[in-house]
Amino acid sequence: MTGKLRKGAERAASTPVDAGWLTQYPAGDVRPEGLVQVEGYDPTDRPPHEVSALEKAAGYGAHAVFFEAGTDGGNGAPQAFVFVAKDADGSDERFAEIHQRLWSWGGVPLVYRHVAGAVQLFRCAHRPDFAEKGRLVCRPFDILRVGADVANAEAWWDARRLRTGTLWDDPAIADELLSSDDSAPRRLVAAVRNLRAKLLADSALEHGLQRRLLILSLLVAYLDQRDALPDNFFPSFLEGAKTFAAVLADGPALLKMLDALKILFNGDVFSLDEQELATIGTTTELAEFSRLVEAREERSGQMSLWALYSFQDLPVEVISNIYELFVSDPTDSVYTPPALVRLILDEVLDDARIDRILDDGDVALDPACGSGIFLVETFKRIVMRWRARNGWARPSVETLRDILSRVHGVDNDPGAIELATFSLCLAMCDSLTPEEIRATPELFPKLLGSSLTHSCFFTAKHEGLLSEDVAVLVGNPPFKSGLKTKGAKTAYARYVEDTAGSPTFRSPTSSCTSP
Repeated sequence: MTGKLRKGAERAASTPVDAGWLTQYPAGDVRPEGLVQVEGYDPTDRPPHEVSALEKAAGYGAHAVFFEAGTDGGNGAPQAFVFVAKDADGSDERFAEIHQRLWSWGGVPLVYRHVAGAVQLFRCAHRPDFAEKGRLVCRPFDILRVGADVANAEAWWDARRLRTGTLWDDPAIADELLSSDDSAPRRLVAAVRNLRAKLLADSALEHGLQRRLLILSLLVAYLDQRDALPDNFFPSFLEGAKTFAAVLADGPALLKMLDALKILFNGDVFSLDEQELATIGTTTELAEFSRLVEAREERSGQMSLWALYSFQDLPVEVISNIYELFVSDPTDSVYTPPALVRLILDEVLDDARIDRILDDGDVALDPACGSGIFLVETFKRIVMRWRARNGWARPSVETLRDILSRVHGVDNDPGAIELATFSLCLAMCDSLTPEEIRATPELFPKLLGSSLTHSCFFTAKHEGLLSEDVAVLVGNPPFKSGLKTKGAKTAYARYVEDTAGSPTFRSPTSSCTSP
């Protein structure tokens, strides 16, 4: 293990620090408010976000979760996972992998790890401290020695500041522990953007096919790291192949693999049109395309796109960040931060509306869904509500398919609908074990043309494509109003006719701009 990242003189906190909860953990009796143990946790009547955090913590091998105080007096957002190193699972090499996974997930900004005689602090919302010269290292950001003067320790050890959220009010501390540019989602977007630019510049493949193959690369990386692919999957299509990149370089092998993936997963995710399939079978450009995709260096020059990230842990919402790279007209895309999505859904998607979806067959609809970030979070919340109503049991594949069928989206951009399909299928995988994924042929339901519609919303409505009862509308407001489709013009003309007698009506000749 390398030394801690923070060097130089310690900056004493302005008020005494409550760090005893960490130095005495887990043997001590100090249990600050907000610290929830994983072992023995009872989810009965607990809020879904808390249950989800505890399940995640258990999956990573953490011993406890520390929550910020919620506005209702309960537990709010998780702030940290707490680990205790043991001889069996406490090696630094193993924890470097856990740090990479937690950084890729991004669900908590901090991780505390109790080792012999000390507590280590790791950052999970800043640069990848675990990466060094192409390998993973266990490198804590700071170390608190047991028996040290904890009252004068740094503020990030303080239970009170963590609980109240005041830790993040200090700009200097926020700069050291948080980074919007170096967090996993932003770095991934930057890496894919750079790769996309290189492909556009250096690959002779048609741009639409480039996009499809790059998206497939991301999905296969996810499935591979989730152990969701059959044993010896890649060499079954190309002798000696150990990675998707090797198969990607060989047209006939790639076609065989796509056929196998369609049988395994279905859902249109692995379907290409006839022209794209013909190109794959005849082009000589795949080897160069594969070489570019497999590029060994990320922007830091240290680790490749595929080595730096744990794709099995990347949130599906990250796909929305990549949306702007693939839409036909980038000026039409509106990036929505996941935190804003959660805030909006907190207001509109309450238990009563979810119960309408589960009990009455109503749907949630995003009329301009983009890559599906609102739909993915909506799907997750419906799943958690179903689990809460069923003793926190895990939903079956059929239950998940049924829930997916009630999450609807419309978008005028075919690339956006393609990514929404991709995102929702990944969200379904997140609710299944690798064994369930492997054991279910044609896992994904067909969403395109069913619950996901490539169309202008107004056209889809006018043509009767949106016939289900809607429990809740989700999504962004119409930031741009220059839609010129026939459906939009027809809808506006009907609006003018219906509201012509209203005292608040403004005609198209006024300063109000019609579509």
